[in-house]
Amino acid sequence: MTEILDKCRTIRWRHFMYILLIALIAIGTDGCKSTGKISKKERKAQIETAKKQLQSIVDGSSTLSLEDQDRLISDITNKNYKDPTLNQLLLEASQKLKQSYADQAKANALKVDAARAKLLDLILNKDNKTADQLEGELDAIKSQNLKDPEIGELISRLEKKIRDMRSFNSEANLPVKTQLENAFTTIANSARSGNLTQADASIKSALQFFSSDDAPVLIIISREGSIVDYDKPTTISRYLNFIRDQKANKNMIDAMQLDANGKIKELDLIKK
Repeated sequence: MTEILDKCRTIRWRHFMYILLIALIAIGTDGCKSTGKISKKERKAQIETAKKQLQSIVDGSSTLSLEDQDRLISDITNKNYKDPTLNQLLLEASQKLKQSYADQAKANALKVDAARAKLLDLILNKDNKTADQLEGELDAIKSQNLKDPEIGELISRLEKKIRDMRSFNSEANLPVKTQLENAFTTIANSARSGNLTQADASIKSALQFFSSDDAPVLIIISREGSIVDYDKPTTISRYLNFIRDQKANKNMIDAMQLDANGKIKELDLIKK
């Protein structure tokens, strides 16, 4: 009987120790859970890391994008380390980031201006480039991925021009200067043959190249070096009607000035 009691006591003791061990493990585990606080050592390490990250922004050596730099500065600010040196770096990094954004906007604006001028030149095609040449230069501009509505509209216009140039026997195959001079000749020839309907249609078509019907037209009478003499100024609408009335085209294009939309805002002619 004694032996049986001893065995029971041993079993109960082992059971008790087993439960106690589980309890101690549970207490230990809870004690290891994070309370949301960090030690002084950890806080110091985080501050030093933050200082290095901010310093790289201040001296311009950071490899992060401007957006990621912005997020980093916000994250460090929100942690509120209350470290005077770190706070000063936060201020300097914020100022540096603001300047970087301004520089980026300025550089992008210069790219947009250059692309606009180039696209207008390509649309006018004064150099008589082929459709393939125009497309090559267009692709170079598109690769810049400029987020500008006007650039997008000019790209669409140039794409249409290239498509038209590739159409069989398309008038758009010719530079604007050639198209305009052809229109002058057509107006004169149509009027001379008595086909005023065709002459008026050619006038209407030619006016589409200009910013307005009142775009000034200057006719050079003589030119010696930098000294240029002009005839009495007129407008494109009056000049086209003059060609029709005179049934003759006695001048050729010397120069064209374009507006921001690629339309001719001033035309210089010179006697043939």
